[in-house]
Amino acid sequence: MGLIILLAGLGLAGGALAYRWHVSSEADRLRSDGVPVTAYVSDRAGGGGRGSGIDRIEVSYLYESRQYSTWIPCAGVTGCHKTPGPRMAVWVDPTDPGKFVAENGHTSGSLSFLMSWTTIPGGLFFAAIGTVLLVLVVRFKDDKWK
Repeated sequence: MGLIILLAGLGLAGGALAYRWHVSSEADRLRSDGVPVTAYVSDRAGGGGRGSGIDRIEVSYLYESRQYSTWIPCAGVTGCHKTPGPRMAVWVDPTDPGKFVAENGHTSGSLSFLMSWTTIPGGLFFAAIGTVLLVLVVRFKDDKWK
């Protein structure tokens, strides 16, 4: 059981780090290769207090006569101090128009639970618990055979 908890914790922490790296490199790629489009901020949710969720905005844009809409984080770690203007620039992936990076730096994949800063320490916490359980089991078995 300790090994399973250890591996799950390491997988969670490692997966969160890898996903953050992927989103960052995707944002860099889209800034250079993406097609600039004007997006419209149509709604805002969360961030109103403890337990209200991530401060996020809904952005919608047209690309090649097709409408796309998704939620992205509003701003940085502290959230939005006010709702962004009605328009913002986004750079759209021409091969997959559902993917974009917004002028606030967030991508269409930025709301994943793997992007939460608590995921990495949480994974490391579970890995530590798994390690302690594994050490206890190994010591108990060694003491039993003496």
